[in-house]
Amino acid sequence: MPDRKNSTELLIIGGGVVGVSIAYHCAKAGIDVLLLEKDQFGTATTSQTARAFRTYFPKKPHDSELAVRGLTEFNSFAATMNTDLGLKHLGLLTILTSPEQTAEIEALLPAHRAAGADVKLLTAAQAVEYNPWLDAATIEAAVWSPECYRVKPEAMVKGYADAAAKLGARLLTGAEVTGIDAGTGAVSTTVGEFTADSIVIAAGPWGGEVAKLAGMELPVWGQFAELLYTDPLAEREADTDMPFTFHPVSGLKTMGRGKGFLVGLERISKQEGLRDVWFEAAVEELPKWYPKAAGAKLHSAWTGTLDVTPTKSGLLGRGDGEHERILFAAGFTGHGLAHAPTAGRVIRDLHRGIAPEIDLTPFSLATNLALMPA
Repeated sequence: MPDRKNSTELLIIGGGVVGVSIAYHCAKAGIDVLLLEKDQFGTATTSQTARAFRTYFPKKPHDSELAVRGLTEFNSFAATMNTDLGLKHLGLLTILTSPEQTAEIEALLPAHRAAGADVKLLTAAQAVEYNPWLDAATIEAAVWSPECYRVKPEAMVKGYADAAAKLGARLLTGAEVTGIDAGTGAVSTTVGEFTADSIVIAAGPWGGEVAKLAGMELPVWGQFAELLYTDPLAEREADTDMPFTFHPVSGLKTMGRGKGFLVGLERISKQEGLRDVWFEAAVEELPKWYPKAAGAKLHSAWTGTLDVTPTKSGLLGRGDGEHERILFAAGFTGHGLAHAPTAGRVIRDLHRGIAPEIDLTPFSLATNLALMPA
């Protein structure tokens, strides 16, 4: 075996939850693993999310399947990794606001059920029973998915990282990649030179930049995102103990936070400098669906960057031709907590030449590149 200090079978670039999941699953399979992270594990996109694991993604049965296939591992995480994820059951309530939207979403429910998601169509009155803050007059119907949990992302990252290290994986922080030779597998970094049989790009919003170092186009970019919180809206914390509630048309997301709400707005754009416009949109959307929250001030909980692709789903696969030794797992648009368990196994199997457990077409490079402007 070559000098293990400078060579490895699998080199992973990126130490978020997806990167450390890959490290764990590959090390568990007996693969020699080296992971490089330019900062600290999980401090970029993983820590900057709504902190929720869910299995239902409207209009995207393939994303639902990716999450469902990780549910068993997620539920057994505390016992397997000896790490408390601080789980709190939330459930996911997806609000539908027109007959046309309801018909479209309802037509897709069989595909989600076939993917393993537990979903049920509700009336407006039933939706308000799940979340009493909603206004039934503004709702046409809703979809209820019980498999949604609040989770501590830093604990999930630490659990995977510690378990990978115990299995022999080497995980280095403060190691920024500066060059990649896709032909030889040589990787230059700020802490030295390495070579690898396979190189995995799991660098989140920086995945596209890392791929360029190898002369490869990977359509993933960083997009501004922010979570907000309201002033107290209730006398007791129990009064805001609502499900994770999602309005697909506006992109508004809410869940209880103390005596108020945690508020997000899922509007993805490649344009820069739109924070003020985005913030005003969130201010306008909240009282449309929560009249009792009218006038509530919004404050920044965190501001960060999400990794986004043309399909708004993750990129999972292997390069071809001169980039055949390059694997990639990035662009999960803030859903890495839900998709990391399965993504780790997919990359493990691709490296070993085994057919992955899911159809990768929706996550492929070709599918994403086809949506890029000419």
